[in-house]
Amino acid sequence: MKKSPLWLAVLSALAVQSALYTTTASAAVAAPESTATVRTHALLNQADLVFTGKVVDIQYKDSLDGIPHTFVTYQVDDVISGRPDGKQVTLRFMGGRQQKGEVIRYLDVSETPEFQTGDTDVLFVSRNASNICPLADCNSGRFRNRDGVLTSDDGRVIIETADRSYAISSAVLANDSGIKQDIGRSINEIAAQTREPKAEAIPVTAVKVEKFVTDLKVQAREVASTRAKEPVFISASIRDDFKSPAMAPAAAPQEGAPNLLRRTTTPSDFDRWEEDAVRKNNGNPVL
Repeated sequence: MKKSPLWLAVLSALAVQSALYTTTASAAVAAPESTATVRTHALLNQADLVFTGKVVDIQYKDSLDGIPHTFVTYQVDDVISGRPDGKQVTLRFMGGRQQKGEVIRYLDVSETPEFQTGDTDVLFVSRNASNICPLADCNSGRFRNRDGVLTSDDGRVIIETADRSYAISSAVLANDSGIKQDIGRSINEIAAQTREPKAEAIPVTAVKVEKFVTDLKVQAREVASTRAKEPVFISASIRDDFKSPAMAPAAAPQEGAPNLLRRTTTPSDFDRWEEDAVRKNNGNPVL
């Protein structure tokens, strides 16, 4: 398996820039020492669709630019906000597995969640099939259901604070398998990466998924009252040809329009050189 350093560098510069948390494979949890606020209203405002569901399928396809993408299909269990186009929803993420002949490569995209069949999550979906990562604030728009306990994408336990809001604690609840997995890869395709478990208890203020969903539905009704009627959410289709959002020129912001979703980053000369090199090579890595 071969990864392109160029891919990793370019897509790290292009990916959504949000708070990065380290993923761990510990089998237990650590006591919370610090927290980061979960801004549910902001996530609801950004999202086109919010639901709970289970990953039932993962497939791969290259864009017309030659960039690998992963199609993750969820069975929808409960719709919190929005109007899905069916009982299953397919999301398209940049990155994943690419095979050409006997050569297999993986493209990792900064901030993008990692998936495997059987995952159960609460998702805030935003701009599916037109964004590098179709989640509100990317990995911040995914919450995990770990046996009824709510965690962030990387397994950090969500707790309820004194003012009854939610926060991401430093306590880590890892998956039982001890496997750290890249986006869309099956368990048999990567090596296990384990660490020594910590025999700490789950925080007493840990939030249950059921409570979180109930609160979200109340907040979603408040958000919906300020919006026009929601359009039907359209799933991504692996049968359709598409161009990668990363290779499209950035649209200029509208005059006087509030820019709530864009986070400004200034690329270096090296970043611009790498991006230009990828475009000139039709999206293929330049080694």
